[in-house]
Amino acid sequence: MRVLVTGGAGYVGSFVVRHLLERNHDVRVLDDLSTGRAEAVPDIAPDIVNIRHAQDVAAVVRSFAPEAIIHLAGLKSSAESVQRPDLYYDVNVTGTSALLRAAKRHGVERFVFSSSCAVYGSPQVCPVDEHAPTEPQSPYGETKLACERMLQWHARVTGMRWAALRYFNVAGAAADGSLGEFTGPHTVQLVPLAIKAARSGVPLKIYGGDYPTFDGTAVRDYLHVVDLAEAHVRLIEGLETPELSGVYNLGTGRPASVLEIVKMIEQVSGCPVPYHLAPRRNGDPAFSWADSEHARRTFDWVPQRKLDEIVRSAWLWHSSGRSGEA
Repeated sequence: MRVLVTGGAGYVGSFVVRHLLERNHDVRVLDDLSTGRAEAVPDIAPDIVNIRHAQDVAAVVRSFAPEAIIHLAGLKSSAESVQRPDLYYDVNVTGTSALLRAAKRHGVERFVFSSSCAVYGSPQVCPVDEHAPTEPQSPYGETKLACERMLQWHARVTGMRWAALRYFNVAGAAADGSLGEFTGPHTVQLVPLAIKAARSGVPLKIYGGDYPTFDGTAVRDYLHVVDLAEAHVRLIEGLETPELSGVYNLGTGRPASVLEIVKMIEQVSGCPVPYHLAPRRNGDPAFSWADSEHARRTFDWVPQRKLDEIVRSAWLWHSSGRSGEA
């Protein structure tokens, strides 16, 4: 199958591309390389295109004629989105609109969208299933929800099969240390930041130590990036069946607090993780973890990798010196 992956040189995208190639699909990558790295997809020369530039996006879609699109390009920091809402609407919503117009014009049959658990805001009950209220607490979450709705309306008009994947906190790296998250000033994820603190001795800033959780720090659901990539590919292949179209939560259903992650990194690395507590950030819920039963029942997806595998693989990757700043 010909599959176009937007954001394919990014963290999640590079794992999706690797898995697609292992499954013998014909893959093309569209990425502006603002946070992605060309070396993350060494077997493919990315089309360096800004997702907001509709003519450039349309040209790539026209020349490649993909049967399917996996759309991962976009901005992803809830905290940053609170400070720069206009940028998040411009990149995430305008970019998705440009891509959907091109998909409609050129008859793309399948579309998988990278959404987020941020659409739920601060859930009142966990685990969170797909029927939970969508009440985003940040512009980032609002843009993801707006793109989901745009995709659903588009599919009604065109008959395109689609899926929106609301995944929780992604972390980890390839078990052999060959691929992981490239880090830099844009990095916001806890695991690479905590590993950086362990290696550098510069304290990790933990936002919020007074949440109504068992240790006062935020509780999240950490999903291995390889499990997430496998879900994307399984769905893009399975969307031959229209009944698979819909929204899916992707997570492990096994929550962990920020301090639990810190302690696990200390155990794996043998290094202390210095940290200090800072005020809560706007838009950050106290707790959030997934009910992924719908994904298991519908397309037989069950995450295989546990939290210790996430931390060990991430430590191996970031200790290799290949990841960048961390």
